[in-house]
Amino acid sequence: MDGKLSKMKFVGYSDANYLQTLGHFDVLFNPENLSVKKEQEFSTSNSTNGSSAQTVTYKGVGPSNFDVTLFFDGTGIISKEPVANQLQKLKKLAYDFNGDIHEPNYLRIYWGTEFLFEGRLSSWNVNHTMLNLDGSPIRSELSISLISSVSAKKKVLEERKNSSDLTHIRTVFAGDTLPLMCHRIYGDSSFYIKVARENKLVDFRNLKPGDKIAFPPVI
Repeated sequence: MDGKLSKMKFVGYSDANYLQTLGHFDVLFNPENLSVKKEQEFSTSNSTNGSSAQTVTYKGVGPSNFDVTLFFDGTGIISKEPVANQLQKLKKLAYDFNGDIHEPNYLRIYWGTEFLFEGRLSSWNVNHTMLNLDGSPIRSELSISLISSVSAKKKVLEERKNSSDLTHIRTVFAGDTLPLMCHRIYGDSSFYIKVARENKLVDFRNLKPGDKIAFPPVI
């Protein structure tokens, strides 16, 4: 351990498969808390005519949301870079219209080696808490919300319509780790040792985008 503090990082992509990296933004202060909301979608219907009881039928996985508040400082204590410049860098990466793809960028959020979320920015709210004499912000709080966005290809691969007693073949995407992929399929990341052995992976820590990994039945 070198004691270096890991910072939350926003990585921008120009494609829905998160393969074409455009750049990244490291936050100045790690947030004190964040919120990830996931939903399941169901349809309801009355079980019999005249009955108030309902039958709930599973439709699929609903959208996920990621909410976090970030802090910016330009007093010189932590950073001398103007707060407006710091905000503009993140805004360009996460919020602004990208003329090449005719829409805002796709985003992935990391904290150290931990992958937190992928999606699109849906809300941007800045509160300037300290101003200079000229009205420029010295300290600001930025509250943002993201909505999940998964590529059609990845969604098909990750839908859990296949039983866990069948072998799954998965494609590695940028940012994927073997424990993370095991958690998606088995609901338990500890199976990564078994999967690495089954696939004869010499270095499971360095998966490459495009690699095919076989996930055998749980025994």
